[in-house]
Amino acid sequence: MNIQPFTLERYFAQYEFNAPYLLCTSDCESLTVGELLALEPGAAEGLQQCWLGYTESQGSPELRTEIAGLYHQIDLDDILVHAGAEEAIFNFMNAVLDPGDHVIVHSPCYQSLYEVARAAGCQLTRWATAEAEDWTLDLAWLEQHIQPNTKVIVVNCPHNPTGYLMSHDTQQQL
Repeated sequence: MNIQPFTLERYFAQYEFNAPYLLCTSDCESLTVGELLALEPGAAEGLQQCWLGYTESQGSPELRTEIAGLYHQIDLDDILVHAGAEEAIFNFMNAVLDPGDHVIVHSPCYQSLYEVARAAGCQLTRWATAEAEDWTLDLAWLEQHIQPNTKVIVVNCPHNPTGYLMSHDTQQQL
């Protein structure tokens, strides 16, 4: 597999920590450990009791139990915890896609959402949205571009980088 360099990450690697003003990353606000622990009573004591070591390959059973509790029809065994988006995108696309499959990707988007599929030998169609239309998804366009070999439609919502949030009605139509 030949994945192209992640252009945005290369840009950040060059400028993120030496630019006088940083207005372009998607990082969360930086906090000290003390500031983070102050947000929840008892968190410091909980952290002191936290075991640090390897866990099950699907992720910590305690974390998976908490995640399963957020949903009505998902069991603990249906959950696979990843260290970040990159790992999850890579695993999903390599498990589901085959060379020659067609993938439609909501765009603009995180480069991995199309690059991993491209590297796996898939055909890509970018589902472009525009600021002039408030980044709204055009479901009629989507319907016209689905092919017999379309296996995955990647939708990023809430959308990064635009902030677009699909309405419940649009979700149901999709």
